[in-house]
Amino acid sequence: TTSLSYYCFYESMLPITNDSTVPLQLRVYIPPGDSLLQDDTIVRVFGRIFTPPSSKILMDVMSIVPYPGDPASDNYEENIPNDTSVAIWGMGAVVNNAEYGADSKTRLFDLAVSDYVRD
Repeated sequence: TTSLSYYCFYESMLPITNDSTVPLQLRVYIPPGDSLLQDDTIVRVFGRIFTPPSSKILMDVMSIVPYPGDPASDNYEENIPNDTSVAIWGMGAVVNNAEYGADSKTRLFDLAVSDYVRD
């Protein structure tokens, strides 16, 4: 038997600070029979990203979990946790000595990671 895979693109915004966002395009693989997300659905996403220069962030989604409720409802966002945290993991080698940031607590260093190319 042959199994077909489908994907769709969602345009979104990624919060990077309390007042700032960057454009994000999600590519979500959807098994046959599954439904698409409604517009304005808020989700928790885990995926691989590619950040081309001067463009939106592209993400291949590995896991997507929508928050329950009806996105068309006026009170949908009232039941969503106030969590705009973003976590980014990278595996690689540290290529320089760590330096302290302006707050004297944050440590900054360069990390050499393998390429992930999409499209």
